[in-house]
Amino acid sequence: MSSSEPNPDSNVSLVAEIERLRRRLEREQSARREAERIAEDATRSSIEDPLTGLANRTLLAANLENELTRAARYDRDVALFYLDLDRFKLINDTYGHDAGDELLRGVADALRATTRASDTIGRLGGDEFMVIVSDIAEPDALRLAGRIADAVESTTPKSTGGIGCRASIGVAMLRGRTDLDPTDFVRQADTAMYAAKQAGAEVRLFDDDLLAESDEKRDLRRALPHAISDDKLVVHHQPIVDLSSYRVIGFEALTRWRQPDGTLLMPGMFIPTAEENGLIGEVGKLVARKAAQDLVVWQRRHHDTDAIVAINALPRELDRPGYANRVTFAAEEAGLHPNNLIVEVAETAIMEAGRVAADNLRALRSVGIRVAIDDFGTDFSSINRLRSNAFDVLKIGRSFVANVADRSDDRAVITAIVALADVFDVKVVAEGIETEAQLDTVTELGCHAAQGRLFAMAAPIDEVAGPLDFV
Repeated sequence: MSSSEPNPDSNVSLVAEIERLRRRLEREQSARREAERIAEDATRSSIEDPLTGLANRTLLAANLENELTRAARYDRDVALFYLDLDRFKLINDTYGHDAGDELLRGVADALRATTRASDTIGRLGGDEFMVIVSDIAEPDALRLAGRIADAVESTTPKSTGGIGCRASIGVAMLRGRTDLDPTDFVRQADTAMYAAKQAGAEVRLFDDDLLAESDEKRDLRRALPHAISDDKLVVHHQPIVDLSSYRVIGFEALTRWRQPDGTLLMPGMFIPTAEENGLIGEVGKLVARKAAQDLVVWQRRHHDTDAIVAINALPRELDRPGYANRVTFAAEEAGLHPNNLIVEVAETAIMEAGRVAADNLRALRSVGIRVAIDDFGTDFSSINRLRSNAFDVLKIGRSFVANVADRSDDRAVITAIVALADVFDVKVVAEGIETEAQLDTVTELGCHAAQGRLFAMAAPIDEVAGPLDFV
């Protein structure tokens, strides 16, 4: 073979080298694509809610700060919507977490369909969502909130039996302010949302009235932990009177917050703050302990070991594992027999009670602590619970008692409640008695006991009535 002819071996080697380099390049490209995919997934997971695909808290915070900066630069308004799903926990507990997740994804889709592509939609966690909308006037923002409410309520997955949630929506408007911190802006929308929820409304706009409330709540939020630790929460007792003998058979324990000037703050002013702050468990534990201790003092003073004391349990307390154990311990620590303690639960809370709450109620009754349904008749959702003998006392609220002497429909409702209680061997207590006419009517209709201002206001245990004060 002459030197000018190609060497077959060198050609083979060249082809092999090219193939080796090609495979290496492919591996490197594949590795680069995989690295990019991993980086993209990591970036997405850091800013995206994995369940709904919406923005998470991190991205919401960043976008809100950017929107506020642009609003200040270009003089345009921003609306912030804070959504909380009513009764989501009930649906989640009843139909399971998979059904709850499907409902949350459906709500996310409803929000996407209702808003613009330029708006930021995010999930804060649980059943709370947020929407950031720029360059929008207040009337348009309120109309959008209404459309969002309708879209959420129309979300009814098959897995929940066609049952959906209603949203409570708080709306905060920037209104040209350049000094508003993003955290304060979110707090405004959150405050408006809670106001909507408490009023039973779908939408509430943050305004000057809520601004004053917000400042007051901020002060309460800061002071409440110190009030608990410094023993500034006191317990007053309102007598419960047997209507056949007019003897005092017990008390309802009601908490008050003693202020530095000696005035008392009523529970409606600070209990919602305790719930928002996660302090409701501490408040409830304090009330249970003091109520039990006070009743033991009263029993010994008046030689009446049959007297009872009733404490109120809020939904967030009942939903905490171990609530029944804490109440039982409070009675044991005070030396109070469990039969002398009653836990009152609002009928609306019974309707929303999940598995943990139901377990707590069963545990209370298993040790002898009785359970009462408060404000019974406002929503007859708990009749099925009566059939299972889950309660011992029904308390008729002021809404039926206030006009019972004059309105036949209120008398008919109370008559029906008393008849229902007789069937299940449950006692009936009429609350809010303020006049002799009300007292005479509820006695005639068959109520077993009553309480209200006609007998006595709630007072410290040293000042309350004795067993025979109303006989």
